[in-house]
Amino acid sequence: RMNAYNDLTKILKQLDPDREAAQFNVYENYLSKMVLDTNMAAQEAGISTVIAFTENAPNPTRRREEIVSGIVSKCLSATKAGTRTQSVELLLLLSEVDTPGPVVAGVIEGFDAKQPKAVAAAVAAVKDIVSAFGVKFLTLKPLLKALLKPFAHKDNSVRTEAQRLAVELYRWMGQAIMPSLQDLPPVLHKELETQFAAASGNPPPKQTRLLRSQQESGASDEPAAKGADPANNDADNGEESVGDAAAEIDPWEMADPVDITKKLPDDYYTLVTSSKWKERKEVIENLHGSLKKSIRLQMSPGTGDVIQEMGKKIGDTNIIVATLAIQCLGLFASGLRQAFSPYVQSTLPALIEKSKERKQTVVDAIRETEDAYFLATGCDLTAFGDHFFTGAAHKNPQTRAEANHMLRRCLAVVPTRPAKGDVKRYTDQLKDGLDDGDAGVRESAAECLGTLSKLATAKVIEPFIESVDKIKLEKIHEYAAKATVKVKAPVAAKPKPPTGAAARGSRPPPPRTKPAAKAQAPPAAASASANGDDGDDGAGGESALSANLPPHIRKKLEASARAAAIKKAQREGKPIDDLLPPPPASPAAAKAAPPARPSAASSAPKRPTAPAARKPAAAAKPGAKAKPVAGAGVAAAGGGGNKDEAIKMRFANDESLDDKIASAIPESILSGFGSTKWKERMEAMDQLKEHLADQTANGAGVHPELVIRQLSRKPGWKESNFQVTQRAFQLIEWMAGEDDLDFNTGAAALCAPTL
Repeated sequence: RMNAYNDLTKILKQLDPDREAAQFNVYENYLSKMVLDTNMAAQEAGISTVIAFTENAPNPTRRREEIVSGIVSKCLSATKAGTRTQSVELLLLLSEVDTPGPVVAGVIEGFDAKQPKAVAAAVAAVKDIVSAFGVKFLTLKPLLKALLKPFAHKDNSVRTEAQRLAVELYRWMGQAIMPSLQDLPPVLHKELETQFAAASGNPPPKQTRLLRSQQESGASDEPAAKGADPANNDADNGEESVGDAAAEIDPWEMADPVDITKKLPDDYYTLVTSSKWKERKEVIENLHGSLKKSIRLQMSPGTGDVIQEMGKKIGDTNIIVATLAIQCLGLFASGLRQAFSPYVQSTLPALIEKSKERKQTVVDAIRETEDAYFLATGCDLTAFGDHFFTGAAHKNPQTRAEANHMLRRCLAVVPTRPAKGDVKRYTDQLKDGLDDGDAGVRESAAECLGTLSKLATAKVIEPFIESVDKIKLEKIHEYAAKATVKVKAPVAAKPKPPTGAAARGSRPPPPRTKPAAKAQAPPAAASASANGDDGDDGAGGESALSANLPPHIRKKLEASARAAAIKKAQREGKPIDDLLPPPPASPAAAKAAPPARPSAASSAPKRPTAPAARKPAAAAKPGAKAKPVAGAGVAAAGGGGNKDEAIKMRFANDESLDDKIASAIPESILSGFGSTKWKERMEAMDQLKEHLADQTANGAGVHPELVIRQLSRKPGWKESNFQVTQRAFQLIEWMAGEDDLDFNTGAAALCAPTL
């Protein structure tokens, strides 16, 4: 038999698994008999044959269960060391085929063997499989249950191997293994904790053997190319899955659900409602102990009544009873998870109200329970939003501060970023907290805003906190730098490689300049630029920005820019003669003047100018000086210096402006503009347009300048809702095109910068 095994080993190594796959099926039925051979030498040769079959056969899993059973019963505890070594290697090879789960399930059956050395060998084999492949591919629940058997074995060698397996599992699972070991004797539990602490200081474990699926994907090519050790192959292939294995393991998923109502005494409801606080304390304390030992709870018909009774005890007069009840609710939320979510809304308000308690033990219990509540709702921020606003507006400063802390903890673990509307709601409430009279509320609000900034990104939150003073803003940014959130920062897209001319090393395009725009500007704009105007305050910048606009709009924009430049010069006490347009030349002088030499900018194709711009301007009176109109009156740029195009502000210095706006626009519309709800502001904008249309139809139209001055106040040009802003622009467009309304240059100058 041994010679036959050796000959078959040579044949199996030479077979082509792609073309001669059928030949492997011929010998498949003999594999389980080979590992059970009664002769030690033949048995060792038979295991070598099965190893050759497993390495070369395309699908060696059809007889895997029988092979594993034979190895566990006869080979792992064999006398010959070579047999034992090859048996473990065969188990590892069978695990590589697809997944080590079925192999581990078969080896676990050896935990019930009669001979202690067979049990110890089976436990050691499981440890070797876990060490090689990790726990990602294993079903841990049956393994952790079976682990308690060798721990209870009478033989010391078996218990020692069980400890080694537990330490190996701890290296991969972390603290997730601890609930499965809580039923061990205290002495053994303490000894394991010491070994776990020592193992924590070692480097993190790595997968040392790859499955066939991983090998076929080319996972082992890179380490080989680098000359790396194959044992460290997982560093490139499965680093994320192995490194995060402990974080992915949930002890709750591996635990059996427990019906907590069966552990309650018969007189539970009598004692929990007793007038004696000691009786209430004892019965709730027993419930607390039972809940602490039960990781996963079962939702039975009586569980809801127990939860509701604990909710009533939050406000118990005895602080010890109240603290125990709060802790019990947190344990219920952790044990039931999603099944507990219906009770969050009924018990959370009482927790927020109780947070005014100054005793630190009560505050800590409330925080832990609130965190468990949030996880039970699936980290749904909307389920906690209304309760946060209730607590943040509470009359007690301790409650307000704890509400801010609760929102901050929720923001730190929420898996998704909140909507922009929610960010605005939270920010508005937290900004009120920044101005609170209590220092704890101010600090908690700044810390919460910092976490919200980290979660929603500074780009989203900055428009909502731009009104905060510099010192508080620095505090918010400081907390944002320290905050930790679960949501990962958005990854910037990698720049695409250059193509075409850029890839061939062509020069980058020259920076954009404004000569073409200035060439199109009227003489007044050129004069301002020639006198040292940088274009930001004068008409030159506006001309550059508005070069492609229609002529009538460009005229108004240029006139508005010139008026702003004159105002600035008057405030600073500078002369304004250089800002005024030059007097128009007479037609005779224009004809006598030689044509200007075209510049490089003017050689570019130009838009056709407006017909009004081509008309010769009226001759100015000899010796007359151009005078600015009161406040901001200048000749409109590009309009040839016509008197009708001067900017006229009808209500510029009107002390009774507020009264005129109040008499022209109904109070309901003005109050709607000041609302914090965008829908009400949008409705007020629609009502204003209807009101103006009715007034215009009756011949008593409201002056557009009054309307635009009100729009600049409320809702303001920095309105955050785009629908309200859109309606404001539509209203301005309607007033500008209405013949019955006097849409003067002053009204255009007020809204031109925003447009």
